[in-house]
Amino acid sequence: MTNPVAFLLLRPQAKCLASAQAFKQANLSGVACGLIDTVVDDAAIKQLPAKIADLHSSAENNVYVIVTSTVAAQQCVLMKSQWPENVCFFAVGASTGHTLQNAGLATVVPKEARTEGLLALPQLNQVVNQSVIIMKGFGGRELLHDTLVARGAKVAEWEVYKRVKLDSPVSTQDWQPAQIRCIIATSGEVIQAAFDYFDASWLVTLNWIVVSQRTAEIASKLGVTQIDISRDASDQALIQCAQQLVTRARHSSEH
Repeated sequence: MTNPVAFLLLRPQAKCLASAQAFKQANLSGVACGLIDTVVDDAAIKQLPAKIADLHSSAENNVYVIVTSTVAAQQCVLMKSQWPENVCFFAVGASTGHTLQNAGLATVVPKEARTEGLLALPQLNQVVNQSVIIMKGFGGRELLHDTLVARGAKVAEWEVYKRVKLDSPVSTQDWQPAQIRCIIATSGEVIQAAFDYFDASWLVTLNWIVVSQRTAEIASKLGVTQIDISRDASDQALIQCAQQLVTRARHSSEH
């Protein structure tokens, strides 16, 4: 790690390798580290066919299904033949959207790959009496649920997977704390896990890149003071934000 800023990228384990490779291709020095993993909940999945069948009996024009992760999207695809024709899918991010679209499911993907991006979509602003299903993990996404309810939607949450804290961090390569200049964290759960696993007095000395005002507030409450906010949680957005940080660091060292 020879760059002036070395990055520790904290993501769910399944996304670590792809993110590490994307950073390497962008000539950014970094290591990805999984602190949590997502595990499908078998009991919840067994209930899906009956829940989807109930949608067929609905007399409504259409049903909006918001899919919040690739794990949830994969379950939608497995049930592809069971969904009624009046379902419109919304994906929180590009990789989730690709999973659905590649299976032939019509999907709206916001430009901003996060909850705030979904809520900015015109289709999700006019939702009085609209049936909306949020396919998600257990817990989280309160802003999405509460805002849609406040806008008059009839919201149901289908929780289909759990976030599991790993017994120990799994990194894409060996690293030492002294090599790290900036931590990138893509969710509130990941930020909390970082403070569970690593020394807080070290964490708060570093620059952080997070993915929303909400996650910035979580980091701030834990004592982080140097925070940049990426436009979303995609590798492209994180890389752009990281490159800006490298440029800033280079300029400050020259003056």
